Amino acid sequence: MHRTLGLGLLLATCGGAIAAAQDGDVAKSGMGQGEASINVRSDVKLGIKGTAGTTSERLAKLGQAVGAQMGEIRGCYRKQVAKSPEVVGGLRLELALADGAKPKVNATDPDGGNPNGGKELATCVSHVLEKASFKDVGRPAAAVLSLDFDNSRAKGQSVMNERSAATSRVDTHAAADGRQEAVWATEDNAVTFTVRADAQTPHENVELVMRGFHSGYAAFLDCRRHSEKGGTSPEGDIEATLQIDKQGKAQSTLGKVTVANARAPKCAASSLRQVTFEKPTSTVHADVLIHFAK
Repeated sequence: MHRTLGLGLLLATCGGAIAAAQDGDVAKSGMGQGEASINVRSDVKLGIKGTAGTTSERLAKLGQAVGAQMGEIRGCYRKQVAKSPEVVGGLRLELALADGAKPKVNATDPDGGNPNGGKELATCVSHVLEKASFKDVGRPAAAVLSLDFDNSRAKGQSVMNERSAATSRVDTHAAADGRQEAVWATEDNAVTFTVRADAQTPHENVELVMRGFHSGYAAFLDCRRHSEKGGTSPEGDIEATLQIDKQGKAQSTLGKVTVANARAPKCAASSLRQVTFEKPTSTVHADVLIHFAK
């Protein structure tokens, strides 16, 4: 699901203001044409509706002044897309110009229900408008601005995030010997990780170990692929012991390896050293079993 930043695009009721904001200065800034950035094509569209009795003439001037800032507003969105490509939707802001006062901007829905990106975007856009020049706009004047954001990567990124969330779920349970056990496998079950720790080990630390392997599984997939060279089957197990200190520094010791390829132990040891872990609440001792499927 896409994250949304607001209620959507508010349609402007003043045709003259829309023409000024979208077909005039905004069009010159390329707003309607989108923009290529970090291999993502983004688009920002503006709607404006006068409030507090603002005249059509003042609203048109206001639209032109806001349109002149669309380059910087798109810059705000590009920065946010670089962090959270799935952020799309609408942002609504109230803009007020009083006699002798600086522009006042209020985001009516500061994070748009999206705490991981909406608030930053609203803050950035608000700063752009607060610094803008409205010297040609008669005072007082006020309007509601609606900015509609979209980018070409959003849908695909959202699907990727959903898949990642599904595959990152860890099955943690009590093993037959009473120890804690966590199991996670890649989507095609080519590689399965099993982590075992004493029953006294905090549950969150067991999950922390598995998160490390979940993030670093690609190196083990490469090991499995190399283990197929020469026509041998990659199927087999790799055993290791692991100790993680309170700073997240890990020491691993390779145990029994039943994968037939002679290079498998060296590859497995190298992959184990590449795995990084968060800081646990206490030192963690765990046994790890990595299984390569056929």
